[in-house]
Amino acid sequence: MSIQEADPLLLPPGARLVHIGPHKTGTTSLQAALWNARPAMVEQGVRYVGPWRNPSNPAQAITGRPSAYSEETPPMSYWHRLVGAFAGAQEPRTVVSSEFFAWAEPAVARRIAEDLDPQRLHIAVTLRPLGRILPSMWQQNVQAGRVQPWGRWLKGVLDPPGGKPPNPSFWQVHRHDRQVGMWAEILGPDRVTVVVIDEREHTFVLRAFERLLGLRDATLALDPTLVNRSLTMSEVEAVRAFNKLFQQRELPRALYARIMRLGAAQTLKGRTPPDDEARVLLPAWAEAPVATIQQEMTTNIANAGVRIVGDLERLSAPPAVREGKVEGALMISPDIAGWLGVGVLDASGAANNERMLAGPKDLEPLASIKLSSAELLGVVALRAKRRLTKWWPRRS
Repeated sequence: MSIQEADPLLLPPGARLVHIGPHKTGTTSLQAALWNARPAMVEQGVRYVGPWRNPSNPAQAITGRPSAYSEETPPMSYWHRLVGAFAGAQEPRTVVSSEFFAWAEPAVARRIAEDLDPQRLHIAVTLRPLGRILPSMWQQNVQAGRVQPWGRWLKGVLDPPGGKPPNPSFWQVHRHDRQVGMWAEILGPDRVTVVVIDEREHTFVLRAFERLLGLRDATLALDPTLVNRSLTMSEVEAVRAFNKLFQQRELPRALYARIMRLGAAQTLKGRTPPDDEARVLLPAWAEAPVATIQQEMTTNIANAGVRIVGDLERLSAPPAVREGKVEGALMISPDIAGWLGVGVLDASGAANNERMLAGPKDLEPLASIKLSSAELLGVVALRAKRRLTKWWPRRS
């Protein structure tokens, strides 16, 4: 028997492993590592299923969540395609990863298990402390177009005013003990593996998945081209200011996804902020409620009987906090404005448009869309004159 086969974490032949995230638990890095290692994994009897690095469309289709690009849920054909890819795989072990599977409610989770064969399905959950997730989730919401400031958003999650219930959307995904308990009830605790992220060791999660899948050490590697750092408070506030104006113009969500969410916000992450630039930290008032919820979740996960990789107590580490308010004293530096502007330019395609790069001589200013009828006729006449001037010498 080989060392790998003796590893108690190794999944049995025929296993189908679905990593469900949740959000902000290193999912992007893991997905990139699995995607990049596909040829090496196949050689070792493991297939990363489907033609997507992150099969968000199949996951959103089965969970009924809207796409990042529109208000509509992707069609179920995406889910059927993923199920078919699992069924067609010939390798002893298969795996897929998407944090959007964390949106599955019990009935949907049972449907996922049934479609992927409950006798073969295994679930992996990656976890990090709640105190680290909260700032990251607010940032992600802002990068998705939201405009709520940090303090108000956090109040809605932890201590909503007026007796309102805490943000149900957040807790559907990040009440981690309920996620773990739900899947343990459906599949059995021995089919659920919790991987606790070790912030000191960036490859910890990769090594854990190698053990689960029976891969050789270092088969999975961090992608050096992947930039997924957290934004600073000033950077997030710059994006939030953009969002306010974008919403006022009532522009389409698909345009926002292209220009900001998948464009300028990603460009901004290539910037190296100075050490003294304020980060997004919990306010002091949030430390106690976060610690209470985290300890309750940690205890419930420990009692669920599932497989644990790493130290659960790391989840209860005290979060970094900041005294006083930060938002009101912020100044968005010219450096941030420059990075954001160039990001919008790149995402718009203007930087690669030959006509735009040729200069403004043949382009009308954007302000022309606000011209009166008489002024607009003048613009049309000017354009006709330019074309005639170009054409006439060639005819003489």
